[in-house]
Amino acid sequence: SPHASWQLGDAQALYAPGTQSGGLRWLVLAETPASALQQSVFDGDAGRLLNNMLRAARLHLADAVLFAPLVRQAGAPVSPEFSAALAALVERAQPDVVLVMGRLAALALLQSHEPFGRLRGRVHSLHGVKTIVTYDAPYLLRTPADKGKAWDDLCLAMSLRAGV
Repeated sequence: SPHASWQLGDAQALYAPGTQSGGLRWLVLAETPASALQQSVFDGDAGRLLNNMLRAARLHLADAVLFAPLVRQAGAPVSPEFSAALAALVERAQPDVVLVMGRLAALALLQSHEPFGRLRGRVHSLHGVKTIVTYDAPYLLRTPADKGKAWDDLCLAMSLRAGV
């Protein structure tokens, strides 16, 4: 239906709180197919790649990493209910950095019509929190040539410090 929308799946902590002093609190929002909601976030090839990406970015050492799947219903704008749920999640999680993974998710959450390539490599704001967008793991499995760009995005996200 044209009234279909995005849904915010249940948020879950990914790693035990880290020991690194000055670690950041992260909120990772990733485009996720509805079929994958029943699986662990790190299941399958895409899950392994996601875990490898987040560990390479040292998120397993962060103070907190909360992951929430974003499920897109066909052709969907962002509904007021979704926006409210996302605002409440950000309020609860109190992240220093939001990482949005997936082109369609980034366009929807930032309510942008810019090409995804222009949204990458810049710091955005989502509910007042510094936000970086990058590719989702399934896309990178299909297009491994873009893994370097995703790493650049993660490096930008890691460079953000609260209050800077």
